[in-house]
Amino acid sequence: MVPKSNDSQTSCNFYNRILLVAFIVFNIACGKDETKTTSENEEESTEEDGTNTPTEENFDADVNKDGTLNILLLGPSKSINSSTQAFSLASVTEQLNNILSQDNTVTTTVNIEYEDTYREKIVNVGLGSSASNQIEYTHYAHSLVQYYYWPDGQENRMSNLKGDGEKDWDYVVIAADPYIVSKIPGFYSLGVNKIATKITEGSAKPLLLMQWPKSEQNTTSISNFEDFTYRTAAGALVDLEVVPAGLAWQDLSSELKDEQSAHPSPNGAYLTAAAIYAHIYNENPSISDYIYNDALADAALSGVKEAKSKTHFSGEHSYNSPFKSGTVNESIIRYNHTGSSTENGIIGGLNWVIAKVDGTTLQRDGAATVNFNLGRANTNFETNKRYKIDAGKFNFSIGFPMQDGSVTGDTSMLYGIDKRGIQSENGTDLGVALYMIRENELPTARAVPIRALYAQMKELNITDSAYRDNWHMSRDLDKAIGG
Repeated sequence: MVPKSNDSQTSCNFYNRILLVAFIVFNIACGKDETKTTSENEEESTEEDGTNTPTEENFDADVNKDGTLNILLLGPSKSINSSTQAFSLASVTEQLNNILSQDNTVTTTVNIEYEDTYREKIVNVGLGSSASNQIEYTHYAHSLVQYYYWPDGQENRMSNLKGDGEKDWDYVVIAADPYIVSKIPGFYSLGVNKIATKITEGSAKPLLLMQWPKSEQNTTSISNFEDFTYRTAAGALVDLEVVPAGLAWQDLSSELKDEQSAHPSPNGAYLTAAAIYAHIYNENPSISDYIYNDALADAALSGVKEAKSKTHFSGEHSYNSPFKSGTVNESIIRYNHTGSSTENGIIGGLNWVIAKVDGTTLQRDGAATVNFNLGRANTNFETNKRYKIDAGKFNFSIGFPMQDGSVTGDTSMLYGIDKRGIQSENGTDLGVALYMIRENELPTARAVPIRALYAQMKELNITDSAYRDNWHMSRDLDKAIGG
C-alpha cells in the first residue's frame, strides 16, 4: 500500500490520509473561540408582546416527511469506570414518549426508541508471535468509538444510524459515558463525530446531549461537561446542535433536584426529555396533556432558550488527558525507548512523518533531558519494555497497548479499543489511558490508541491487515502511530 516515490500525487494523498487518522484521534474538536448564539437552522418569529412563538418549521419535526416522528436515543447503560454511574437514557426515552404521544399539536405518529451502546463479548486474543499462545478475555464497549467499530452487527448498525433500517429517523440524540466525557474529552469528541457524521449520511438530524455527573461536588464538574460538549459540537465535521439538559439541571432549585440511586433521577429524566422537546419545537413541554411537573417543563424551555444566547467557551481549556497534544516545538526532537522491534517500527513511522516537515529531525538520546520516552504499556507482556515515567529525564512518556498476536489481531483489536478482562486492562487503548489517570502519571504520560488508528485505517481502506508478518505491525500502521 505504500505509494511509489515517483508518484507525488498518490504519495501526498496517502500521506494526508495517514496523518488525518492520527490527527482525529489526538485532537479534541475545539471549534471557534466562541459558540454561535443561535442555530443556523432555526428561525423564530416574535409576537408584538415580545414572546417567542414557534414558526411552522419548528412544529414540523417530521424531518423526512414520512408521516412518523422517529427519534432514536443513543447512550451506554454502563460506565467504563466502576465507581461512575452512566447516564441512562431508558427513563428519558419513556418520558419523551409520554410528552410527545400526549401532545395534541403533534399530528404525526410518534415512535421513540432507545439503543444501549454498551456491549460485551468473550473474544480470543493472541499474545506474542506464537499462534498457540492465546487467551479468552471478555471485551466491553463503553465509548462511542468502540460502539461504532464493534465488529458484531456493524453493517446493520451503520445502516440504522443512516435511517436505512426499519426506521427512517428524524432525530438521533447522542449521549456518552460521563467518565469518558470528563477524563478523555478528545476520545469523546472522536466518537461523537463518527456517529454524527454517519447519521447525516441519511436525513436525520443529530443532537448532542449535554449531560451532568451524578455527583455535583462542585460547579467545575458541570462546567467541564458544558465546555467539552459545546467544543465538540462547534468543531464537529457536520452540523451538530446541543440539547443543554445539564445546564437546565444546574439552574434548578435544590427542592427540584431529587436524589435517587438512578442517574438521571426521575426529575432529571423528565427534565432531559423536556429539554429535547423544547429544543426541537421551541415550545414549553407543558403544552402536552402529559402532566409531570410544570416547574421542570418551564426550566427546560428556559434552559434551551438561555443556552442559545450564551457564550459557552472561549480560548484554550486547561485539562489533563492522556490523549492531549504535547507542547514540543523544537527543530531536533530527541527520544529514547527501552523496547525493540515494535518500538523501532514506530520510530520508523515517525521518521517517515518527520521527513515531511522541513527543518525538523529526530534524534535518539543526546541530551540529559529528552522530549519523549516510548514504550509498550501492557503489564502482562514483556513488562521490561514498558514506557518510563521520569519527569526529570522525559518531557513526555508515551505508552501504547501492545498489538495482539496476528493470529487473532485483525479482529480482536477491533474489540479491544475500550476494555477487556481485568487481567489485561491496560492492553487496550482506553485501558492504557485510564491506567495513566489512576496511577497519577499525568501530565507527562500520553497514550497512543493504536486500535482506534487501525479501525479508522480499515474504514478508509488504507490497510487490509494490521501486520506485515506474524507479529509486527504493518508499515502503514507504524506511520499512523508515528503521525
